[in-house]
Amino acid sequence: MVDNNKVVLFLGRTGSGKTSLFNLMSNSKQRLGNSVSSTTKKFISKTCCQVTYIDTIGFRDTEDENEHRLKVILFLKEIRNGFDIIFYCIRMDVFTSDEANLFSEVYETVLTKKAYSNSCLLITFYTRPDIDEVNTLNSPERQRLLEECRSNSKYNAILDHFEDRIFFVDIRQEENLADYAVGSTRHTQYKTLNDMIHERKQIVYKHLEKFIEYFFPERFDCENMKTMRDLIFKNDQLEEQLNELKEIVVDLVSERSTSTFYDLLRFMPVTNMFIDVFERTRREKIEKRLNNALKN
Repeated sequence: MVDNNKVVLFLGRTGSGKTSLFNLMSNSKQRLGNSVSSTTKKFISKTCCQVTYIDTIGFRDTEDENEHRLKVILFLKEIRNGFDIIFYCIRMDVFTSDEANLFSEVYETVLTKKAYSNSCLLITFYTRPDIDEVNTLNSPERQRLLEECRSNSKYNAILDHFEDRIFFVDIRQEENLADYAVGSTRHTQYKTLNDMIHERKQIVYKHLEKFIEYFFPERFDCENMKTMRDLIFKNDQLEEQLNELKEIVVDLVSERSTSTFYDLLRFMPVTNMFIDVFERTRREKIEKRLNNALKN
């Protein structure tokens, strides 16, 4: 990351539109996934017009707790130099209790509540025709839509954190016209649809680009998160080593091992420290007895 650039993160669940928005804002062509599986397996960044955009791995897209913790560690490592703006993505049509819990985890556990002041909420897959109006501050259409969103109690609790920093975006993908014969009914229909989707994306781009240009929060300093990152990492290492020790003990109990328990422990990093302490203590006792004998 370059400190002179504004750093913009895209956060949210897999399938919420992060990579589509990353592609739109940074003029990239990263492969897209779907609402079930993600194609973003690592953090991708691109600098465009003095803005560094970072597409992140989706949180909570797996039931594997260890994999989720690893993603948190990688995320904290990636943003260790700080960031300026978060675009947090939530789908318009699938806001659930699980989504609310993920949002709470990101801002209260991973980032801390201080990150709210650097954040903007993007409500994605907005397909109604008034996309320009609902992204214009104080427009009647925007006020009506926000009131509609607030009728969902889970949305309501989140909207309060963002004030006017809320945008409705349409990031549907254009159809591949190469799959249809030129002049065919399907080709004509999808070309019209593609033109409409492209136009709506340009409206989204216009609003978000203007927001990035004029939004100047204090840079979020991630140095205070280093300790948490290190603790998570060390905890994972310890857990892995303890699992290895458990397997060795099981082997000993079942008499499948021919080595002594002590020799096996010598190869276990988690126990080396304790064995070294034991040997040092035993050596000190022997030296003490020898010294006493010499004195006598």
